[in-house]
Amino acid sequence: MDDSSLPKPEHLAPPKIEPKDWIRKHAFGLGTLLIGVIAFIVVTILQKQLWSQPNWQITVPFFVAAMGLGATSIARKEGSYGLPLLGIGLAAAAMVMGWFLIMAIVIAVTAIIILIMSHVM
Repeated sequence: MDDSSLPKPEHLAPPKIEPKDWIRKHAFGLGTLLIGVIAFIVVTILQKQLWSQPNWQITVPFFVAAMGLGATSIARKEGSYGLPLLGIGLAAAAMVMGWFLIMAIVIAVTAIIILIMSHVM
């Protein structure tokens, strides 16, 4: 019996979503991610010493805006929780840039050492 003659059920067919529709559906999540990225870039550019504490007058408004858009995105049930959470995470990381960078360096060095040791042993 030939399986190609059987029609595929509707629930197994690939969804037909246009990019414009997806962007419209996830607008607040994308806005949250955009604000988080902008906050991270602005703090990185304006900070003289990357390991010091950033200016709270710059970071707090970005964080509040990201939290507001993220909460709106989750309340609208846009379906993609990764976008608003990533945006809020980036805005929060911008608030504690020095701690974030030191922890990122420690984690990266630890991962490299583990990788080297796992190949050597």
